[in-house]
Amino acid sequence: MAPSRRKGSSKAAAARRQWKVGDLVLAKVKGFPAWPAKVGEPQSLGFAADWKKVVVHFFGTKPEQM
Repeated sequence: MAPSRRKGSSKAAAARRQWKVGDLVLAKVKGFPAWPAKVGEPQSLGFAADWKKVVVHFFGTKPEQM
């Protein structure tokens, strides 16, 4: 199989790893439009670190805590 077609080798997976805590992003949840959000640190919010996921705080959902 060509290197770009291997399972788990996608541009989206590489893009997820480049976010840093505090970065401003447009995040999307199924059924809702993209919305501005800030990348958070999973450990400070009680979540386990997972390189496949990014913890975000959507603006306008509750008072700023980060």
